[in-house]
This record gives sequence, C-alpha cells and structure tokens, in this order.
Amino acid sequence: FLLFTGLSNKNISNQQQKLLSLSLSSSSSLFATPLNTVQVSSSTIAATRTIANKNESSKQSQEIIKSFLNEMNKLQSNKEIDKNVMKYFDENVEFIDTAFYNPIQGKDNLLRHFLLFRNSDVTALSLQNNMKKKQQQKRGARALGDVKRNIVIDDIVSGLDTYDDETKNENQQQQDIVCVQYHVEQIDGGIIPDTLGMTFYTLCGNKIIRVFDVLEPPSPKPGDAGLKLLNNASKILKLLNLDNANDDDSNVVSSTKQNMAEKEFQAWNERKMTKISEYYTDDCIYKDLQYPNVFNGKETVKNHYDNVATCLPNSFRFKIDSMVTMPTSSSAGFLPNFFPLPNNNKGEKIGLQWHVESNGQVLPFTRGLSIYTTDNTNNLIQTAVSIPEPAVIKPGIFNLISNQFKNEPSRIIPAFIWIMYMYIVFFSDGILPGANALTLEQRTWEEVRDLSLNFFLVSPVLNLPFAPTVHPMLEGVFNLLLAWAGLFAGFLSDERKDKPNILPFGPIVIGMQFLTSAFLLPYLALRTSEVDFDDSDNERSIVYREDISGSIQPLVSEWKPLAPFLGSVGISSIVWAFIARPEFGNLNERYASFCDLLSIDRVGSSFLVDLAIFALFQGSFVDDDMKRRGVKSDEMVLLKNVAKYVPFFGLACYLNFRPVLPSKDE
Repeated sequence: FLLFTGLSNKNISNQQQKLLSLSLSSSSSLFATPLNTVQVSSSTIAATRTIANKNESSKQSQEIIKSFLNEMNKLQSNKEIDKNVMKYFDENVEFIDTAFYNPIQGKDNLLRHFLLFRNSDVTALSLQNNMKKKQQQKRGARALGDVKRNIVIDDIVSGLDTYDDETKNENQQQQDIVCVQYHVEQIDGGIIPDTLGMTFYTLCGNKIIRVFDVLEPPSPKPGDAGLKLLNNASKILKLLNLDNANDDDSNVVSSTKQNMAEKEFQAWNERKMTKISEYYTDDCIYKDLQYPNVFNGKETVKNHYDNVATCLPNSFRFKIDSMVTMPTSSSAGFLPNFFPLPNNNKGEKIGLQWHVESNGQVLPFTRGLSIYTTDNTNNLIQTAVSIPEPAVIKPGIFNLISNQFKNEPSRIIPAFIWIMYMYIVFFSDGILPGANALTLEQRTWEEVRDLSLNFFLVSPVLNLPFAPTVHPMLEGVFNLLLAWAGLFAGFLSDERKDKPNILPFGPIVIGMQFLTSAFLLPYLALRTSEVDFDDSDNERSIVYREDISGSIQPLVSEWKPLAPFLGSVGISSIVWAFIARPEFGNLNERYASFCDLLSIDRVGSSFLVDLAIFALFQGSFVDDDMKRRGVKSDEMVLLKNVAKYVPFFGLACYLNFRPVLPSKDE
C-alpha cells in the first residue's frame, strides 16, 4: 500500500516509477485498474506520511530517553550533571517525583534536585553516584549512595499520547510519550532490592518537557495494609453519605475502540471482576508492586481484584491520564529482562498513567503507572506491572536526611545540640533563668527592642536621642555575638549551583542575626559536604566567585574588609563592656550587676549559650572552604588550627588571610 500511494509523489524518480510499475504489473490480478490511471487522494497520502512521521518521532524519542539514562549511568562528578544531563530537558520542564509532595518546576530547580539527591536512594533518577574509585575508597562504601550503580531498562513503550492526540489543537507541537520500566543494578552485577520503577516522559521538539517517576515501595511491602486503611476510609464515606457510585467514565472511549487495558479499567470501575478475568490469558503474570509476590494465572488475578474491590469504596474510580501503545516486537530485548515472553509474541504493549477519583473528585496520592502486554493470538493481557505512588508520607526528604546521618554520623552532634538548645532556651522552665518564650514576658521584649536599637553600638556612640540605656556588658555580649554571626557570611561559597544544600545558606546567615544558633545548628546538621579529593588528584574542581549562588552572596563572601570590620566590632564590644557607661561603676561593680541581671534574664543567659556554641562549631566550615580554594590537607595548617580553635578572632584572622577565590574574568 505504501508503494502504491507513493506513485503520486512528484519527488519520486523516473527509475523508481519504472521499478514500481514492473512490480505492480506482475500482480495484475490484484489491480484491475491500469497503473497510469490510478488516482490516490491527498488525504490518503497525508495519512501515510503522518503514520511514517509518528513512527520516526517515536523511535527518536525512545533513543533520546535511552541516551539520557546512559548519561545518568556515566556520571562521575556534579558538574557532569549540568553539562551532560540537563541538556535533555526543556527550560520549563515539570518533574514529578512521587517520593516528594510537590513537583519540581523549571530546569534550574531540577538541577538542584539532582545534585541534592544524587547520593540518596530516594529515586533511581536521582541516586546515581559513580564516583572514581579512589574517592570511594577514601569515603568507604557505607551506604547505597556509595555504591556504583546503573539504571537498567526492563521495558519501554513509546508513541503519541492517545488521549492528548485526540484533543490536541492542530497548531500544537507534537508531543511524544516514552514509558520506561527500569531497575537498578550494581555496576559489577547484582540487582539492588526495591529499585524497580517506572517513568513517563513527555517530549516536545526533542526536549523532555514533563517527567512522572514512581518507585516501588521498600520492603516489607505494604500489601493489604493500604487496602485496610482505604476500607476504614470507606466506612467514613458511608457515614457521610459520600459513598455513592459515580458512573462518570468520561475518559473511556467506545468499547469498539478500547484496548485491553482500557477494558480492564472500565470493568473494574463497574466492579465486574469476572469480566476482568476474561481479559487475561490463562498463564498471565500480574505484578502489583504493593505486594511482595507475583500473581500467576487469571484466577489468582481475579481473586486479587476481588480483594481490592472489597476494600475500596464504591465511589472510587480509576481514571486514565495518559496512554501510549506500540507493538511488542518494537522493543524486543527489554521485556525479557523482567517477564520472559515467547519469541514469536507480536501483541501490543500499553503504557498507562492513572489516578483515582471519588465522585468526580481527584484523590491525593493515588497516581500510578502501569505497563500491559497482550499476546499474539487472542489479544489478551499476558503480563501487567503496576506501581502506585507512595501515599500520605512521602519518603523523599526523610530518606535524604537519613542517608546523610548514616554516611556522616558526626551530623548527630549539631542536630542533638539544636534540639536541646530549642527546648532549653525557648521552652524550658528552671534550666535557664527567666521565663520561657511562651509566656511573652513584657520585660523580655523590651530588652530585645533596646538591644536591637543599639545594634553594633551605633546609637549610643553617636548619642542618638532614641538610644536606650542598657547594661554595657549585656550590650557587649550582644554585639560580639552578632559580629561573630556575621563572620559566617565569609563561608557563603558553601552554597553554589553545583553544591546546593537542603537549607540555603544565604537566608541562614541572615537568620543568624536574629536567632543565632537556632539557624546555625540545623544548617550544620543538613549541609552538603564538599567532594573529597586525594591530595595527588590533578583533576581538582576549581570554584570561582561566580559559582556562588545569588548576586550579593559572592560580593559579601569574598569582600576583604568583612573580617577587619567585624573584628573591629568585636573588639569594640569587648571594650564597651568593660569601660562604657561609667554610671555602672568599676569592673567589679558592673560584673556583679551583670551577674545579678543574668540570674533573672532569659535573653542574656541565652547569649552566653550562643557564644559557647559558636566557639564549638566555628571551625566546621574551614576544611571544606580550604578544599574549594585548592589548599591541600597538609598546607596552611597553622591558619586552619587558628580558625578552628581560637574563638572569634581566629575566625576573623582566617577570613582575612585565606586564599581568595579566583574570578572567571581574571
């Protein structure tokens, strides 16, 4: 038929026409019309070319996704993510990782997501960590994030979205769907448990514009536990008279046009379980990743659906969001990795994205992906795999934090101190003097106001009319603490495009001017560490000022007067505490009155706690800061030790004498 309709193409050569004429004339019994009188409609030609274009686009999209996953498997550094991986995504890409509550919008936010979760086992698309061997040996293989892994494709379905294709505007650019089923293996062999997942990619103009990714739940599998929860929800719905069947199956097409997956969905929504079993082969294999075992045979599948239907309310309906189909033989070589099929299977493969509704309302956390395979004889379902998204409690951020503490147990120290600090300073009674923050004591708020007006001693030094009178030692401690908190701005290079943190460091530094250790400690517990390099590594990553996140942060972090200025504020605060405001008496008298004040003052006593915490943790950034400045572990040892062990002044000295970060313009 393609040869026949191709004769009307004016671009076909004369030689090709002669060959086609000979071929067709040899089958005169098939064609009663002479060759030179054949008339072919323009619509037929257009349809033929459209089919060819769709098939070519589908293959191209499939190759793009394979290439993308191949690049993910080859990653060895954070900068390779930006260079080799992000090129596959559109600037306005939407990335839905069902391990998290909110979708990731935009290419820049997606890069941050990949970098943050690269060492996590949250999702296979974010967990690649193929570090060089010497880096692995230095860190030690202590968690899944320290094992070299590869994403392995089990199955793939590609083509146009059936639902979008029917409603798409003619002027809208064509969008292809690629549905991938995968698992993760160690690079030296061996499947990593609980890493089976599915991803729906939407491509437009050879760029990925949308990703929907779901990973199987960890073992032990929830099984019927989730159904029991829904069963309880069903009882509540009945009490509220909300459990009424809804026959709205608006997204299901006429039965004459339905494929087997659509028929199964419609039968389930109609609660016709016997009919569902008729759509499966006798030796079918069904894998619901909520359960640890595979369901073999149509009777077992029917029993499973009966169990699910018993637990779910009658108002629940499964709705198809996107669907893509293709012949089974088009992806030969992938499916046998998961479900072995006969070599002569030429049935259909169907990829689905779906969600659950109740009385027309979309239920949260009920989305999922499925892949069906039909046989080549009766077109019945031979294999099916379904993965629902995690419900209610999303493991994403929690798994990342857990892995961070597992890989670096020292993070427990600032985390524990932060918990104790928050309780003791803000909520406890009797441990520190004064009333807790929940009492909203007027004297406390007046004291905070007066200290804030005397920020950096500007108001009292200039003798401004609104400058309040505060105990000079309390003023000295307060302003020394704020100058110390300001010195941490010298480490703003800790937040970069290729080294994001769960808590952005810029807002943390600002917050430290108000609540000091309440902001510093959680950041220390959750910050991303710099990549370890051997001293002999010639491929050391260079950090430039322009790499620092934000427009103001690079100027502040590398501003040379920062340390001298804040150091002078610290010295002035100490001098002020001892000699300012002579009405407070000599050193012994003002010290005694200061102790009396602290005995009843929660604010002042908490300042002393903050000073102790700053002294303990001020060196936490030094080693990483030296790494990004190209300083080896055995270089500038004295400056490092001064920064770590001399409170306040050691940190100011370090910021003043450390090597500067280079600029790309220099």
